[in-house]
Amino acid sequence: MARKAAIYARVSTEHEAQISALENQVQYYDELLQRHPDWELVDRYIDEGITGTSIHKRESFMRMLQDAKEKKFDLIITREVSRFARNTVDTLQQTRIFKSYGVEVWFTEDNIWTMNDEDGELRLSIMAMLDQNESKKISQRVKAGQMISFKNGVLYGNGNILGYDRVGDKLVVNKEQAETVKRIFELYLSGNGVRIIQDIMEQEGRKTATGLTRWQSGNINRVLRNPFYCGRIVYRKQYVPDYLVQKKINNFGAVEKVYVEGTHEKLVSPEDFDRAQELRAKHRIGKRDKNGRSVGQSSCKHIWGNKFVCTCGHAMNRRIAHKAKDGNLSYIYQCYGQLRTGTPESRRKKGLEVDGICDNSSFMEWKSEVQADFIFKKLLNNKEAIYREAMSMLNDVAEVKAPERNDKEKLE
Repeated sequence: MARKAAIYARVSTEHEAQISALENQVQYYDELLQRHPDWELVDRYIDEGITGTSIHKRESFMRMLQDAKEKKFDLIITREVSRFARNTVDTLQQTRIFKSYGVEVWFTEDNIWTMNDEDGELRLSIMAMLDQNESKKISQRVKAGQMISFKNGVLYGNGNILGYDRVGDKLVVNKEQAETVKRIFELYLSGNGVRIIQDIMEQEGRKTATGLTRWQSGNINRVLRNPFYCGRIVYRKQYVPDYLVQKKINNFGAVEKVYVEGTHEKLVSPEDFDRAQELRAKHRIGKRDKNGRSVGQSSCKHIWGNKFVCTCGHAMNRRIAHKAKDGNLSYIYQCYGQLRTGTPESRRKKGLEVDGICDNSSFMEWKSEVQADFIFKKLLNNKEAIYREAMSMLNDVAEVKAPERNDKEKLE
Protein backbone atom coordinates (compact mmCIF):
# COMPACT_ATOMS: atom_id res chain seq x y z
CA MET A 1 0.00 0.00 0.00
CA ALA A 2 1.38 3.40 -0.99
CA ARG A 3 2.05 5.62 2.01
CA LYS A 4 3.71 8.95 2.76
CA ALA A 5 6.20 8.26 5.53
CA ALA A 6 8.23 10.35 7.98
CA ILE A 7 11.15 9.19 10.11
CA TYR A 8 11.72 10.23 13.72
CA ALA A 9 15.07 9.63 15.44
CA ARG A 10 16.59 10.97 18.66
CA VAL A 11 19.81 10.72 20.65
CA SER A 12 19.81 11.84 24.27
CA THR A 13 23.29 13.39 24.52
CA GLU A 14 25.67 15.30 22.31
CA HIS A 15 28.62 12.99 22.94
CA GLU A 16 30.43 11.78 19.84
CA ALA A 17 29.47 8.16 20.46
CA GLN A 18 25.79 9.09 20.56
CA ILE A 19 26.02 11.11 17.34
CA SER A 20 27.55 8.03 15.75
CA ALA A 21 24.58 6.06 17.04
CA LEU A 22 22.31 8.58 15.31
CA GLU A 23 24.06 7.94 12.00
CA ASN A 24 23.44 4.23 12.53
CA GLN A 25 19.77 4.96 13.18
CA VAL A 26 19.47 6.90 9.91
CA GLN A 27 21.10 4.03 7.99
CA TYR A 28 18.69 1.61 9.68
CA TYR A 29 15.69 3.61 8.42
CA ASP A 30 17.12 3.91 4.91
CA GLU A 31 17.49 0.14 4.68
CA LEU A 32 13.98 -0.34 6.04
CA LEU A 33 12.47 2.00 3.43
CA GLN A 34 14.24 0.10 0.66
CA ARG A 35 12.14 -2.93 1.64
CA HIS A 36 8.98 -0.86 1.10
CA PRO A 37 9.38 0.70 -2.38
CA ASP A 38 5.76 1.88 -2.38
CA TRP A 39 6.41 4.17 0.61
CA GLU A 40 7.42 7.76 -0.14
CA LEU A 41 9.81 9.42 2.37
CA VAL A 42 8.51 12.93 3.12
CA ASP A 43 11.02 14.10 5.76
CA ARG A 44 13.43 13.06 8.49
CA TYR A 45 12.81 14.58 11.93
CA ILE A 46 15.93 14.27 14.08
CA ASP A 47 16.55 15.65 17.58
CA GLU A 48 20.18 15.66 18.73
CA GLY A 49 21.31 16.03 22.35
CA ILE A 50 17.73 16.19 23.65
CA THR A 51 16.17 14.36 26.59
CA GLY A 52 13.34 11.93 25.91
CA THR A 53 11.41 12.62 29.12
CA SER A 54 9.53 15.61 27.66
CA ILE A 55 8.47 16.37 24.10
CA HIS A 56 8.44 20.13 24.65
CA LYS A 57 12.24 20.37 24.52
CA ARG A 58 12.39 18.66 21.11
CA GLU A 59 12.10 21.10 18.21
CA SER A 60 12.02 18.44 15.49
CA PHE A 61 9.29 16.51 17.29
CA MET A 62 7.16 19.65 17.61
CA ARG A 63 7.73 20.42 13.90
CA MET A 64 6.69 16.85 13.05
CA LEU A 65 3.51 17.32 15.08
CA GLN A 66 2.65 20.46 13.11
CA ASP A 67 3.38 18.79 9.75
CA ALA A 68 1.16 15.85 10.74
CA LYS A 69 -1.65 18.30 11.44
CA GLU A 70 -1.16 19.69 7.92
CA LYS A 71 -1.52 16.14 6.46
CA LYS A 72 1.99 16.04 4.97
CA PHE A 73 2.33 12.31 5.77
CA ASP A 74 0.26 9.43 7.13
CA LEU A 75 2.95 7.25 8.75
CA ILE A 76 5.72 7.92 11.28
CA ILE A 77 8.48 5.34 11.54
CA THR A 78 10.51 5.27 14.74
CA ARG A 79 12.68 2.53 16.16
CA GLU A 80 11.61 2.14 19.79
CA VAL A 81 9.11 3.61 22.21
CA SER A 82 12.07 4.98 24.20
CA ARG A 83 13.17 7.01 21.14
CA PHE A 84 9.69 8.50 20.90
CA ALA A 85 9.30 9.43 24.59
CA ARG A 86 10.17 8.08 28.04
CA ASN A 87 7.09 9.65 29.55
CA THR A 88 4.02 7.39 29.50
CA VAL A 89 1.58 10.30 29.40
CA ASP A 90 3.41 12.01 26.52
CA THR A 91 3.65 8.76 24.56
CA LEU A 92 -0.06 7.97 24.78
CA GLN A 93 -1.23 11.57 24.32
CA GLN A 94 0.93 12.23 21.28
CA THR A 95 0.15 8.94 19.53
CA ARG A 96 -3.55 9.68 20.05
CA ILE A 97 -3.08 13.17 18.60
CA PHE A 98 -1.30 11.70 15.58
CA LYS A 99 -4.12 9.18 15.26
CA SER A 100 -6.69 11.99 15.23
CA TYR A 101 -4.74 13.53 12.34
CA GLY A 102 -4.92 10.23 10.48
CA VAL A 103 -1.24 9.48 11.10
CA GLU A 104 -0.09 6.06 12.27
CA VAL A 105 3.10 5.48 14.28
CA TRP A 106 5.09 2.30 13.70
CA PHE A 107 7.59 1.33 16.42
CA THR A 108 9.72 -1.05 14.39
CA GLU A 109 11.69 -2.85 17.16
CA ASP A 110 8.56 -3.47 19.23
CA ASN A 111 6.41 -4.01 16.10
CA ILE A 112 3.65 -1.78 17.47
CA TRP A 113 1.23 -0.14 15.02
CA THR A 114 -0.87 2.50 16.74
CA MET A 115 -3.79 2.08 14.34
CA ASN A 116 -4.10 -1.58 15.42
CA ASP A 117 -7.31 -1.49 17.44
CA GLU A 118 -6.80 -4.97 18.91
CA ASP A 119 -3.74 -4.47 21.13
CA GLY A 120 -1.73 -1.54 19.70
CA GLU A 121 -2.40 0.93 22.52
CA LEU A 122 -2.20 -1.74 25.24
CA ARG A 123 1.26 -2.85 24.10
CA LEU A 124 2.31 0.77 23.68
CA SER A 125 1.20 1.59 27.25
CA ILE A 126 3.17 -1.33 28.66
CA MET A 127 6.34 -0.41 26.75
CA ALA A 128 6.01 3.28 27.67
CA MET A 129 5.62 2.41 31.36
CA LEU A 130 8.71 0.20 31.22
CA ASP A 131 10.72 3.00 29.56
CA GLN A 132 9.48 5.60 32.07
CA ASN A 133 10.46 3.29 34.92
CA GLU A 134 13.91 2.92 33.35
CA SER A 135 14.22 6.74 33.28
CA LYS A 136 13.36 6.79 36.98
CA LYS A 137 16.01 4.18 37.76
CA ILE A 138 18.60 6.13 35.74
CA SER A 139 17.70 9.28 37.70
CA GLN A 140 18.16 7.41 40.98
CA ARG A 141 21.53 6.02 39.86
CA VAL A 142 22.68 9.49 38.81
CA LYS A 143 21.71 10.91 42.23
CA ALA A 144 23.56 8.08 43.97
CA GLY A 145 26.64 8.80 41.85
CA GLN A 146 26.37 12.50 42.66
CA MET A 147 26.40 11.77 46.39
CA ILE A 148 29.70 9.92 45.98
CA SER A 149 31.06 12.88 43.98
CA PHE A 150 29.90 15.25 46.71
CA LYS A 151 31.75 13.29 49.39
CA ASN A 152 34.91 13.36 47.25
CA GLY A 153 34.65 17.14 46.80
CA VAL A 154 34.31 16.98 42.99
CA LEU A 155 33.88 20.47 41.48
CA TYR A 156 30.85 21.00 39.26
CA GLY A 157 30.38 23.68 36.62
CA ASN A 158 32.89 25.69 34.62
CA GLY A 159 32.12 29.26 35.71
CA ASN A 160 34.64 31.85 36.88
CA ILE A 161 35.32 32.16 40.60
CA LEU A 162 37.13 35.35 41.53
CA GLY A 163 40.45 34.42 43.13
CA TYR A 164 40.99 31.14 41.28
CA ASP A 165 42.01 29.86 37.86
CA ARG A 166 40.62 26.60 36.55
CA VAL A 167 43.41 24.16 35.69
CA GLY A 168 41.92 20.89 34.47
CA ASP A 169 39.44 19.75 37.11
CA LYS A 170 41.05 21.84 39.88
CA LEU A 171 40.93 25.48 40.94
CA VAL A 172 44.34 27.08 41.54
CA VAL A 173 44.76 30.39 43.39
CA ASN A 174 45.20 33.48 41.19
CA LYS A 175 47.37 35.72 43.39
CA GLU A 176 46.15 39.05 42.00
CA GLN A 177 42.48 38.11 42.22
CA ALA A 178 42.99 36.47 45.62
CA GLU A 179 44.19 39.83 46.98
CA THR A 180 40.96 41.38 45.71
CA VAL A 181 38.86 38.77 47.54
CA LYS A 182 40.81 39.29 50.77
CA ARG A 183 40.45 43.07 50.38
CA ILE A 184 36.66 42.78 50.03
CA PHE A 185 36.33 40.75 53.24
CA GLU A 186 38.75 43.07 55.05
CA LEU A 187 36.73 46.16 54.08
CA TYR A 188 33.40 44.57 54.93
CA LEU A 189 34.53 43.33 58.34
CA SER A 190 35.88 46.84 59.02
CA GLY A 191 32.35 48.23 58.76
CA ASN A 192 32.19 49.34 55.12
CA GLY A 193 28.98 48.79 53.19
CA VAL A 194 28.73 46.98 49.87
CA ARG A 195 28.29 50.23 47.91
CA ILE A 196 31.38 51.77 49.49
CA ILE A 197 33.40 48.62 48.72
CA GLN A 198 32.15 48.78 45.14
CA ASP A 199 33.57 52.30 44.77
CA ILE A 200 36.87 51.34 46.44
CA MET A 201 37.32 48.43 44.03
CA GLU A 202 37.04 50.84 41.09
CA GLN A 203 39.27 53.46 42.75
CA GLU A 204 41.97 50.85 43.31
CA GLY A 205 41.68 49.61 39.70
CA ARG A 206 40.76 46.05 40.67
CA LYS A 207 39.06 43.72 38.19
CA THR A 208 36.04 41.45 38.47
CA ALA A 209 36.15 37.70 37.73
CA THR A 210 35.38 38.48 34.09
CA GLY A 211 38.09 41.15 33.84
CA LEU A 212 35.85 44.22 34.06
CA THR A 213 37.02 47.38 35.85
CA ARG A 214 33.49 48.57 36.62
CA TRP A 215 31.98 46.86 39.64
CA GLN A 216 28.41 46.40 40.81
CA SER A 217 27.05 45.56 44.24
CA GLY A 218 26.14 42.10 42.96
CA ASN A 219 29.86 41.35 42.39
CA ILE A 220 30.61 42.18 46.02
CA ASN A 221 27.67 40.25 47.42
CA ARG A 222 28.58 37.12 45.44
CA VAL A 223 32.05 37.17 46.98
CA LEU A 224 30.81 37.78 50.52
CA ARG A 225 28.27 34.93 50.47
CA ASN A 226 30.41 32.28 48.73
CA PRO A 227 31.59 29.70 51.32
CA PHE A 228 34.13 28.35 48.80
CA TYR A 229 36.56 31.06 49.97
CA CYS A 230 36.73 29.57 53.47
CA GLY A 231 37.19 26.01 52.19
CA ARG A 232 33.60 24.83 52.15
CA ILE A 233 31.89 23.42 49.05
CA VAL A 234 28.10 23.58 48.89
CA TYR A 235 26.18 21.15 46.68
CA ARG A 236 22.51 21.13 45.65
CA LYS A 237 22.19 24.88 45.26
CA GLN A 238 19.83 23.78 42.50
CA TYR A 239 17.91 20.54 42.13
CA VAL A 240 15.57 18.71 39.73
CA PRO A 241 12.18 18.14 41.42
CA ASP A 242 10.76 15.99 38.60
CA TYR A 243 12.86 13.51 36.61
CA LEU A 244 10.29 13.64 33.80
CA VAL A 245 10.58 17.42 33.31
CA GLN A 246 14.34 17.59 33.95
CA LYS A 247 14.22 21.28 34.84
CA LYS A 248 16.53 22.65 37.53
CA ILE A 249 15.21 25.14 40.07
CA ASN A 250 16.95 27.05 42.84
CA ASN A 251 16.98 25.27 46.18
CA PHE A 252 15.53 27.43 48.96
CA GLY A 253 15.36 24.56 51.43
CA ALA A 254 13.11 22.10 49.59
CA VAL A 255 15.92 19.53 49.68
CA GLU A 256 18.85 19.35 52.04
CA LYS A 257 22.06 20.99 50.82
CA VAL A 258 25.32 19.08 51.14
CA TYR A 259 28.36 20.77 52.71
CA VAL A 260 31.83 19.27 52.46
CA GLU A 261 35.31 20.48 53.27
CA GLY A 262 37.21 21.08 50.04
CA THR A 263 40.89 20.41 49.37
CA HIS A 264 41.46 23.77 47.64
CA GLU A 265 43.42 26.63 49.20
CA LYS A 266 41.39 28.95 51.43
CA LEU A 267 41.44 32.71 50.87
CA VAL A 268 39.69 33.69 54.13
CA SER A 269 39.39 31.93 57.45
CA PRO A 270 36.13 30.18 58.38
CA GLU A 271 35.87 32.52 61.37
CA ASP A 272 36.04 35.66 59.19
CA PHE A 273 33.56 34.20 56.71
CA ASP A 274 31.07 33.38 59.48
CA ARG A 275 31.46 36.91 60.91
CA ALA A 276 30.72 38.33 57.47
CA GLN A 277 27.52 36.24 57.25
CA GLU A 278 26.40 37.53 60.66
CA LEU A 279 26.93 41.12 59.48
CA ARG A 280 25.05 40.44 56.23
CA ALA A 281 22.13 39.01 58.20
CA LYS A 282 21.97 42.15 60.36
CA HIS A 283 22.14 44.48 57.37
CA ARG A 284 19.72 42.55 55.20
CA ILE A 285 16.38 44.25 54.66
CA GLY A 286 13.92 42.13 52.79
CA LYS A 287 10.43 40.73 52.69
CA ARG A 288 9.63 37.40 54.26
CA ASP A 289 6.86 34.92 53.57
CA LYS A 290 4.46 33.48 56.18
CA ASN A 291 7.08 30.86 57.11
CA GLY A 292 9.70 33.52 57.81
CA ARG A 293 11.77 32.73 54.71
CA SER A 294 13.31 35.58 52.78
CA VAL A 295 11.64 36.37 49.45
CA GLY A 296 12.81 38.53 46.59
CA GLN A 297 11.58 42.03 45.88
CA SER A 298 8.27 42.16 44.04
CA SER A 299 7.93 44.22 40.92
CA CYS A 300 6.54 47.74 41.26
CA LYS A 301 2.73 47.60 41.28
CA HIS A 302 2.30 51.32 40.58
CA ILE A 303 1.21 52.23 37.05
CA TRP A 304 4.17 54.56 36.40
CA GLY A 305 6.64 52.09 37.86
CA ASN A 306 5.41 49.50 35.35
CA LYS A 307 5.47 51.85 32.36
CA PHE A 308 8.53 54.10 32.76
CA VAL A 309 11.74 53.16 30.92
CA CYS A 310 14.88 55.28 31.11
CA THR A 311 16.49 56.58 27.93
CA CYS A 312 19.41 54.22 28.60
CA GLY A 313 17.04 51.21 28.56
CA HIS A 314 16.83 50.46 32.30
CA ALA A 315 13.60 50.44 34.30
CA MET A 316 12.94 53.25 36.77
CA ASN A 317 13.04 52.88 40.54
CA ARG A 318 10.21 54.47 42.55
CA ARG A 319 11.03 55.55 46.11
CA ILE A 320 9.71 57.92 48.75
CA ALA A 321 11.07 61.45 48.34
CA HIS A 322 9.23 63.23 51.15
CA LYS A 323 6.70 62.57 53.90
CA ALA A 324 4.46 65.51 54.80
CA LYS A 325 3.27 66.31 58.33
CA ASP A 326 -0.19 64.99 57.46
CA GLY A 327 1.35 61.65 56.44
CA ASN A 328 1.02 62.09 52.66
CA LEU A 329 3.93 60.70 50.69
CA SER A 330 5.58 62.10 47.56
CA TYR A 331 7.63 59.88 45.27
CA ILE A 332 10.63 60.26 42.99
CA TYR A 333 11.84 58.12 40.07
CA GLN A 334 15.48 57.30 39.30
CA CYS A 335 17.14 55.07 36.70
CA TYR A 336 18.01 51.60 38.03
CA GLY A 337 21.31 51.80 36.16
CA GLN A 338 22.28 54.83 38.23
CA LEU A 339 21.36 53.00 41.43
CA ARG A 340 23.89 50.32 40.54
CA THR A 341 26.70 52.58 39.34
CA GLY A 342 26.00 56.00 40.88
CA THR A 343 25.20 59.24 39.06
CA PRO A 344 27.88 60.96 36.93
CA GLU A 345 28.15 63.73 39.54
CA SER A 346 28.64 61.35 42.49
CA ARG A 347 31.22 59.33 40.53
CA ARG A 348 33.23 62.44 39.62
CA LYS A 349 33.42 63.40 43.30
CA LYS A 350 34.89 59.94 44.05
CA GLY A 351 37.35 60.15 41.14
CA LEU A 352 35.60 57.39 39.16
CA GLU A 353 35.10 57.17 35.38
CA VAL A 354 31.79 58.44 34.00
CA ASP A 355 31.98 57.04 30.46
CA GLY A 356 28.84 55.05 29.72
CA ILE A 357 27.10 56.15 32.94
CA CYS A 358 23.46 57.18 32.54
CA ASP A 359 23.09 60.96 32.96
CA ASN A 360 19.28 61.04 33.04
CA SER A 361 17.86 63.21 35.84
CA SER A 362 15.54 61.96 38.57
CA PHE A 363 12.03 63.43 38.55
CA MET A 364 9.06 63.73 40.87
CA GLU A 365 5.95 61.64 40.34
CA TRP A 366 3.60 64.65 40.49
CA LYS A 367 5.00 65.83 37.15
CA SER A 368 3.74 62.63 35.52
CA GLU A 369 0.33 63.09 37.15
CA VAL A 370 0.07 66.64 35.75
CA GLN A 371 1.02 65.47 32.25
CA ALA A 372 -1.47 62.60 32.38
CA ASP A 373 -4.23 64.92 33.60
CA PHE A 374 -3.56 67.31 30.71
CA ILE A 375 -3.47 64.53 28.10
CA PHE A 376 -6.70 62.84 29.22
CA LYS A 377 -8.58 66.13 29.54
CA LYS A 378 -7.57 66.98 25.97
CA LEU A 379 -8.51 63.50 24.81
CA LEU A 380 -11.95 63.71 26.45
CA ASN A 381 -12.67 67.23 25.27
CA ASN A 382 -15.46 65.95 22.98
CA LYS A 383 -17.09 63.33 25.18
CA GLU A 384 -20.28 63.16 23.12
CA ALA A 385 -18.46 62.16 19.91
CA ILE A 386 -16.46 59.50 21.76
CA TYR A 387 -19.66 58.16 23.34
CA ARG A 388 -21.43 57.89 19.96
CA GLU A 389 -18.42 56.08 18.44
CA ALA A 390 -18.26 53.65 21.36
CA MET A 391 -21.98 52.86 21.13
CA SER A 392 -21.67 52.28 17.39
CA MET A 393 -18.88 49.77 18.01
CA LEU A 394 -20.97 48.02 20.67
CA ASN A 395 -23.91 47.74 18.32
CA ASP A 396 -21.65 46.15 15.70
CA VAL A 397 -20.52 43.59 18.26
CA ALA A 398 -24.13 42.89 19.27
CA GLU A 399 -24.93 41.85 15.69
CA VAL A 400 -22.67 38.79 16.05
CA LYS A 401 -25.16 35.97 15.90
CA ALA A 402 -25.48 34.16 19.18
CA PRO A 403 -29.11 34.86 20.08
CA GLU A 404 -29.33 31.94 22.46
CA ARG A 405 -26.96 33.73 24.86
CA ASN A 406 -28.80 37.08 24.67
CA ASP A 407 -25.57 38.90 23.82
CA LYS A 408 -27.41 42.00 22.62
CA GLU A 409 -29.40 42.32 25.87
CA LYS A 410 -26.24 41.89 27.95
CA LEU A 411 -24.37 44.54 25.98
CA GLU A 412 -27.25 46.98 26.25
